[in-house]
Amino acid sequence: MSTKTKSAKSSSDMATDMSLEASAQSAEAAAAAAGEQLPTIEFVSPMPGFPGRTSFVLVRLDEVGLLNSLRSVDDPELRLITIAPHQFFPEYAPEIDDETIAALGTKDPSQLLVLLIVTAGDTPRDSTANLMAPIVVDPMTMRAAQCVLTGSNLPVRAPLA
Repeated sequence: MSTKTKSAKSSSDMATDMSLEASAQSAEAAAAAAGEQLPTIEFVSPMPGFPGRTSFVLVRLDEVGLLNSLRSVDDPELRLITIAPHQFFPEYAPEIDDETIAALGTKDPSQLLVLLIVTAGDTPRDSTANLMAPIVVDPMTMRAAQCVLTGSNLPVRAPLA
């Protein structure tokens, strides 16, 4: 979900987006006030639909790190909400191709962090996650890539509930 979405939204969609936006901004402000350095992730290539945007700040929105904000460094209005998949999709185990692993410079693929992009619904039960195109992050190098798992038959809008 991006706050730069150009499609028409209902008032409840906008309220959900505003709530997530407010949470993300609040988390960023709290981290800055505490003097914390927010982790910057560099994508090896821009994500589809976001040309020229490769630097993002990852902000944890809850205590356990299940819900995150991924905000563009170059365009602060571009913010994606992400989740760690294990809480919502315990069987989810995407196969990351060798080309992506090489592009990330990953020495240990088992250590990759997997994030799913969330599309907020009217309520949390109506929200969905993109299982077809996870974001993988190498926590050692802070390099990332969005992998499109072609041929996997995984949904782009899997319900979180």
